[in-house]
Amino acid sequence: MKKLAVFFPGIGYTKDKPLLYYSRKLAMAHGFDIIQVDYGNLSFESKGNRKNVEACMDDAWNATVNCLDSVDLTAYQGDEDIIIFFSKSIGTVLAARYAKEKGLLTGNVYYTPLEDTFSYVNDGYGIAFSGDADQYTDGEKLMELATLNHIEMYMLPDADHSLETGDVLNDMDYLTDIMEMTEEYIRDCE
Repeated sequence: MKKLAVFFPGIGYTKDKPLLYYSRKLAMAHGFDIIQVDYGNLSFESKGNRKNVEACMDDAWNATVNCLDSVDLTAYQGDEDIIIFFSKSIGTVLAARYAKEKGLLTGNVYYTPLEDTFSYVNDGYGIAFSGDADQYTDGEKLMELATLNHIEMYMLPDADHSLETGDVLNDMDYLTDIMEMTEEYIRDCE
């Protein structure tokens, strides 16, 4: 059995921030090979600047394709093999789109997905985490989209786009809970 974990960061939420850092450690502990997508330097202004958002997404998409098309993902497509995409924010859109456009059936862990993510998800293949105080999304709309696509969504009270509340101990409890559910999802995929 071959196992691959691919990590798609957000803008400003790098591979070394808690959600991706600890989920990568979990994947490594379960024997997954690791690929980390790097978008390079992106200029991103989201508020009121749709043209900039689209240009940023295009650049991130091109970087994603360049990174992953250089990897032989067919080596992980046997009957017993597993690919899980771990993604954060805009990375959730890129991960779901890449899987859909390349015809890949992957497990997915979506940290703070955007509404656009659900245009691409594989129905029933994933788990998602968001906060009801996320400044970039509408929590009710996300829950509706997750339900329609059979994605298990966990909505954290008072959590923002980084799944933080400003209370360090509460944030640590959330992080522990998220990583426990992430590991459970990894085990379910194995």
